[in-house]
Amino acid sequence: MESPITGFSHLQMNVRDLATSRAWFETVLGMESFVELDDTVALKHAPSRMVLVLSQRAIDPDSLSPLDHLAFAVPDGETLEAWAQELTVRGIAHDGVVLELGKPSLQLRDPNGNAIELVAPAPRT
Repeated sequence: MESPITGFSHLQMNVRDLATSRAWFETVLGMESFVELDDTVALKHAPSRMVLVLSQRAIDPDSLSPLDHLAFAVPDGETLEAWAQELTVRGIAHDGVVLELGKPSLQLRDPNGNAIELVAPAPRT
């Protein structure tokens, strides 16, 4: 089965101080917030369509990176469901397709333990 990835969706990073990090990305890189939760903010860079999600979390000083996960876009939920079945056939562990903020999402890990998300657009109603 051919990979369903259509592009890059977003990058999520863990930060120690959400307000400071948000201000830095807004003022230094010109990003704008478009989703705000208690401990998370999603920022976008309109010209490039880049999305960065910042989550306030304690960062282990011994960890390699504050990276939370890397997300790739897939065209739709149906394709994501088919890909979940393909991953199962290949023996690749995953959490199944779930709705995350209204979008079909599939979580898995690469061989190094990095969190990878495949995410489809929200279904049209």
